Amino acid sequence: MNKKLIKFNSGLRLIVCENTSVRSLSMGVFVGAGVITEKENEAGISHFIEHMVFKGTEKRTSFDIVNEMDEIGANINAATAKSFTYFYTESLDEHVEKCMDILSDMYFNPKFDSKDLKKERKVVIEEIHESEDDPFDVLMSNGTKLSCGGSQFENEILGTKASLMAIDSDMLKSYHSRLYVPSNTVISIAGNISPEKAEKLVNKYFESKMQKSEKVIVDYPAAPYVSASVKKKKDIAQSHMAFYFPDKLSPEDERGREVLGVLSLILDGGMSSRLFQNIREKLGVCYSVGCMRSSYKNNGRMVIYTSTSPDKVEKTVSAIRHELDVLKEKGVTEEELSKAKEQVKTAFVLAEERTRSVMNTFGQKAIMEDKLYNPDERLKIIDSITKKEVDEMAIQVFDYDCLVTSLVSRDTKPDILKLFKK
Repeated sequence: MNKKLIKFNSGLRLIVCENTSVRSLSMGVFVGAGVITEKENEAGISHFIEHMVFKGTEKRTSFDIVNEMDEIGANINAATAKSFTYFYTESLDEHVEKCMDILSDMYFNPKFDSKDLKKERKVVIEEIHESEDDPFDVLMSNGTKLSCGGSQFENEILGTKASLMAIDSDMLKSYHSRLYVPSNTVISIAGNISPEKAEKLVNKYFESKMQKSEKVIVDYPAAPYVSASVKKKKDIAQSHMAFYFPDKLSPEDERGREVLGVLSLILDGGMSSRLFQNIREKLGVCYSVGCMRSSYKNNGRMVIYTSTSPDKVEKTVSAIRHELDVLKEKGVTEEELSKAKEQVKTAFVLAEERTRSVMNTFGQKAIMEDKLYNPDERLKIIDSITKKEVDEMAIQVFDYDCLVTSLVSRDTKPDILKLFKK
């Protein structure tokens, strides 16, 4: 795969990952606009703009945007994260110019019409309602808010109903003009296209319309480590639980993040993993149990989550604590380490063969760290990870003095933080 990072005079960056063995092409426009860039009165505005750019431009209606994509059999979508927003297309390689034309139009010329804003505000509020109805979403939202309290990462991507009601067209335009600038934008393209052709098209549809801007400076404050619990009463059959541990890694510690990824897979890497075998298979107290990482810059968390019947909460919490105690005291086995490393590499290589995954990975790396992602270097790091590193990481991360718990259940009497620590 031919990979190239091109920097334009305006500050705009282009990443091209050429793959001549496919006929597809994925293209993403990444903007450093998310929760972390929102002021107090702008909560949810990054995500709202993600919605509003689909409502029409100066030359295209909302129907025109999706209809033109349907006419060439392409997909168009967008997403907002805590630190960035991106808009992307997936198409045949022959339709790259049409896709870029539409993405450019949406980037430069959103109308932010007041009537459309009022309608779309209702849609986003319904999205909030939908999230509030999902116990898993509530569980993770509450846990993140408490665990990251003291930093902007505690805020919701969707904002709140109150903050959305206060957002008007002028606010959208002001925020858009502040952050949708070349120095804060990365275009990532993966698939059957040469760097030369990609650069020519980006010059035509983006760079030629850009005005050089000052670099957007974003602060990533680290939340203080706390140990606390949050509960939410909900009339549901199961008790949903999450256990948050700060990873304590610096933003520059790439090797540490890979070690953490291997550790996560040892706990939750398929049906032979520790949590699945010992919590679900042997005890039978839950249907699903897992471990995942939230890699917020300066605020990374390792989260263990499960759900069970209210009468099995204490037994389940005790079992999770036992698994972590054993892990910290005895460490991992060489067999577990080898298996987890192969799982990481396999998932990584399979993703490298999908243009959307490549576009996404390289785009995120560039918008977050201003560098070209190096897959080969990552594979070398994974291969070199030792048992000692994983054992030390388990002791560092699973610090019970920094544990935050989240519970969503019809029975909120149990204090799962106290149950875990007793």
